[in-house]
Amino acid sequence: MSNQTGEKEYILSVLARNNPGVLLRISGLFSRRCYNILSIVAAQTENAEYSRILIVVLGDDRIVRQVDKQLSKLEDVEDVSVLDRDRAVVREHLLMKVERTLQNSEKLVEIANVFHANILNVEPDSMILELTGDAASINSFIELYNPYHVVKILRTGTMAMMK
Repeated sequence: MSNQTGEKEYILSVLARNNPGVLLRISGLFSRRCYNILSIVAAQTENAEYSRILIVVLGDDRIVRQVDKQLSKLEDVEDVSVLDRDRAVVREHLLMKVERTLQNSEKLVEIANVFHANILNVEPDSMILELTGDAASINSFIELYNPYHVVKILRTGTMAMMK
């Protein structure tokens, strides 16, 4: 994804030792250089000693190379790679609560079915839905529910894994 200024989104995959403060040091590197993080997702890997941190940044090749070098210098960082979107599975996860009435209930279910979304909870006045997909699908899903009054959205950042 790129914009009019020639900048595009890059996904950085950082493997770091699972030590206290490592995420703070990594995110601090971005703020000290005034680089904006569009999304960040961090979780323990299959090896409890390491965490995988996926960071989406907007910039050009020069900025991403510089960030890559700076991240690689951090003590707890084992590996940094820039993922190629064309060779990766890229997903986000969404939980959304929408207002439900007797009049709109059927339509809410119909939209969920079109997107293969899960309905996790139904109350007399609300419904909680779950969707995993690419950013465009999630954005479209949210847009279709906006007329029905979206009460709350919880959305992960970008998660990605090379094929």
